[in-house]
Amino acid sequence: MSERRAFSVSVFARHAGRVLLIRHRRLGTWLPVGGEIEAGETPLEAAQRELMEETGLRGDFAAVTRAGLAVVDGTPRGLLGYEEHAAGGKGLHLNFAFVADVAATDVRSQEGHDEFSDHRWVASTRGLDDLEAPLNVRELAALALAPRLGRQEGAGDESFGVAALTELARAWLAAFNERDLERLLALYSDDAIHHSPKLKARRPETEGFVRGKPALREWWADSFARLPGLHYAERAITTAPRGAADGRILLEYERTVPGEPSLAVAEAFDVRAAHIVASRVYHS
Repeated sequence: MSERRAFSVSVFARHAGRVLLIRHRRLGTWLPVGGEIEAGETPLEAAQRELMEETGLRGDFAAVTRAGLAVVDGTPRGLLGYEEHAAGGKGLHLNFAFVADVAATDVRSQEGHDEFSDHRWVASTRGLDDLEAPLNVRELAALALAPRLGRQEGAGDESFGVAALTELARAWLAAFNERDLERLLALYSDDAIHHSPKLKARRPETEGFVRGKPALREWWADSFARLPGLHYAERAITTAPRGAADGRILLEYERTVPGEPSLAVAEAFDVRAAHIVASRVYHS
């Protein structure tokens, strides 16, 4: 066996519905942070170390589930999957991929660790379209971006559903306040329905309803252009889970626009398969 083989880890750092990718200096492609497992380390220990060394970030590695399947007892926290890939002159890497939630986005590698020349926080697989990234990275990023990931160890289905729906609501708020239209739309199903009193007042012919991502894109792009100071501040999140990836969210927030009185708003979201299928806005 002439080809060198090594065990490695990769870590998809996740924050507010986005994951971190780096442009690797030597390979010239976009990857998650990661590296080889050192002697005596477990894959999880290596993932925690690599994340800190390359980004300066500490991550919460929580047990992961997909499509409602339970995690096998003994599975390392945060493990997305296992895959093998060629790593240039370093031969074949037998790689353990992890996801870790981080509280900040300020990336600062430790001294002596300068493996990447650039980095980006990506909100959806569409965000990878203009990046040169291997297929396995795109597939793993899609898993890491799924709102239902991140089940807390020992949590039951109900508490897991509450956490997933709460995460989805906060990802929605973050995308809206950052004017990230692609990231916002990625949270919706393709045929999602939205109702808003503001929409009805501005476009009476719609009776307040729009359907599908193209219509949602048009409505929010117009709102962002007209109201550059528009901001939503979280007041309360109430969830009603129905399984791991379905349920309902009631998000209460304060709408502020410079020069206008603030407005208390409640927005209800119906969620199916971890995506918003319907939303309705209620004004005070």
